Amino acid sequence: MKRIFTSLLALALSVPMWAFTVTDTIFNRYEHESFAFGADISFVPQMEGWGTRWLDKNGKQKDILQILKEQGINSIRLRVWTVSSGASSKQEVVDMCRRVHAAGMDVMIDFHYSDSWADPGKQNIPAAWTDHSVEALAQNVYDHTYDVLTAIKQVGVTPRWVQVGNETKRGMFYPIGQTNKGGSVAFAKFVLSGYNAVKAVDPSIQVIVHLPDGHDNGLYHSIFDGLKKNGAKWDIIGLSAYPRWSHLDGPTMISRVMSNMKDLRKRYGTPCMVVETGHYPKEAVIGNQYIVGLMDQMIKNGDLGCFYWEPESMGGYDMGAWDESTKRPTVMMDAFLGIKHTEVNWLMQARMTSPLLDQDVAGSLTLQADVKHVRNRVQSVAFYLDRKLAGTVTAAPYQYSVPDLEPGSHTAWVKAVDWDGNVQMSDTVTFISGRSVQMDPGVPSADDANVLQWDMLTTAPGRYRLLFSYASRNHIAGRVGMDGVQLGSVVFTRTTGSYISYDIEVPQAGLRTITLQGNSYFGLPDIAWLRVLPLDDQPLPVPGSQSAISSLSADDDPLLDVYTLSGVWLRTERQSQLGISMGDRSSALLVLPGSTDGAPNIVRRSTRQ
Repeated sequence: MKRIFTSLLALALSVPMWAFTVTDTIFNRYEHESFAFGADISFVPQMEGWGTRWLDKNGKQKDILQILKEQGINSIRLRVWTVSSGASSKQEVVDMCRRVHAAGMDVMIDFHYSDSWADPGKQNIPAAWTDHSVEALAQNVYDHTYDVLTAIKQVGVTPRWVQVGNETKRGMFYPIGQTNKGGSVAFAKFVLSGYNAVKAVDPSIQVIVHLPDGHDNGLYHSIFDGLKKNGAKWDIIGLSAYPRWSHLDGPTMISRVMSNMKDLRKRYGTPCMVVETGHYPKEAVIGNQYIVGLMDQMIKNGDLGCFYWEPESMGGYDMGAWDESTKRPTVMMDAFLGIKHTEVNWLMQARMTSPLLDQDVAGSLTLQADVKHVRNRVQSVAFYLDRKLAGTVTAAPYQYSVPDLEPGSHTAWVKAVDWDGNVQMSDTVTFISGRSVQMDPGVPSADDANVLQWDMLTTAPGRYRLLFSYASRNHIAGRVGMDGVQLGSVVFTRTTGSYISYDIEVPQAGLRTITLQGNSYFGLPDIAWLRVLPLDDQPLPVPGSQSAISSLSADDDPLLDVYTLSGVWLRTERQSQLGISMGDRSSALLVLPGSTDGAPNIVRRSTRQ
């Protein structure tokens, strides 16, 4: 039964506030105790050591486990590394299991099988296991898994679930068990070894194999088909489902994750659970809607549980579910109570109705907006195009014509002003104008790429605009080239989805090769596609062969740390990107190419290989 707290509405109408929140009960939390309403809180011991204290929603200081339980959490996930002491060590995890069990909550153990973080970008072999054979590594997995779980059982706790590996997108123990480098058989052997160790400790413990990108059905087919073919076993398929890292909005993420899990249940005959998710705390209402919507669909479909990754985190991680200023849980945590929050702009609303996000438009455009005011006191609506005022209208329908848009990507938004001087802005819409041909990169991700390449056949000379669609976790510099010649640089900003353009001059018709090369340690961002737009009314180019990725191996192209003469670290680069050769030297004093002042730098081989 849905409940709406109308007292909030009365409050909103009595004071000059822009928005208020109403709440709905989406599902009855306490009718679904078998569902794992979970949280990974592996940072807690460290945070407590730093003096961190948490408050409940009423401002009362309590143990973090008690607050989480009051917020509906009934299951806790803990990561374990192969280190002998300190953060995420066996002893720390054993101590946390004792606390979680005393609080009446279930335990999930997440084996990273590494001395530190294991994730889609790295699955490093523990230092003590270096140079071990496949068989020896499988035995290491068994022994380590058995040892940690036995220690946990000795304090009276039996984990309900165990992950054998963390976000094993391309396997584990790179490169030996790296599936995209011939390691599928070894990876399956490692998973089976972990599975057998878990069952030897207690057959009732459910074993999870965990991948990232829960929206990517093709990835899950690739990995689990390989595991099944090579004799691995598992009880549950675990997924990560982050709208941020998947570059999807919440509703789209939910739809694709649910479609993937439905297919996985049918294809492999095993249930699914989301073992990692999260959202921005500064967008807590949107995050709440995403999480409660995801869990509502999972409960309806019989899936097993949903874990928020480090909701209690404050002081660095920007996707926790706690308000760092008040030390209280945000409304995102109410999702685990089945409560959905909706922010209502009660005074005035403004939104773009044309163009729509990522829409293709012709050379001319009519900007259109929907503006509503509860007292019908709209004074003016200003349309902005590419951060500049395009025009202002004072009466409905709110629209403004823009002739002859330049080919490329553009942004648009509106600003509505009422007769009392109140202002309401719409979201920014990014769209594309002009004739173009789209060429996909031919790979699902550029995570491991340093060079992307596209071939195209031009039938006429002239100027062309290259438009890259990308998403990036970091600020990344890149270089654009054509036919083996470097043309110039572009900078990809940290964003969940954007476009960047670069203009080229094609001197004559013929086959052209466009390259995009990473300029830093981070390689390249995720490139969704490249569009080529003629700027001189020439015909569209014809896409050539499928785009290619190339990348030097770490052995051929080592990472180098660059320092000032005083020893201050500046950055980490690939040797090829610095344009130097270290030979057999571990360090050198060099004036780097492109240096503006001619001052030398200390260059050392990086330990981050």
